[in-house]
Formats: sequence, structure tokens, C-alpha cells
Amino acid sequence: MIEKTLIDAYREQVRQCLLRATKETGEPQLTESEVKELMEMFTDDDLVFGMPFNTPEEMADMLLEK
Repeated sequence: MIEKTLIDAYREQVRQCLLRATKETGEPQLTESEVKELMEMFTDDDLVFGMPFNTPEEMADMLLEK
């Protein structure tokens, strides 16, 4: 099992990627509360399942495409 600290670090990296994402106009794509809501959808087990296959940037991109 992956350590909780690694899961938390991955979650934070995804969160930071989402917060940095901007629209063509330079405005943020998501508000902080929208990012928080997205991240709360994923349990630690959900993240552990995807971590070996997706970088935090890839995970953020997938969430932004929805």
C-alpha cells in the first residue's frame, strides 16, 4: 500500500495543477472552491489506483476536460 504522505502529496500536486490552469483569457479555469469540490470526489483509494498510470498533470488535465 502506498504511504498516506505520498497520497497527500499527489493530491496536492493535482490541486495545484488545477489552480494554475487558465482559460485563453488568462483567467483561472476553476475557482478554489470548485477545485476543492473536485478533489473531494476522490478517496485515497481512488488516487492510489491511478497514481501509477497518471502524473498529477495528466490527472488535472482529465478533470479539466470533463
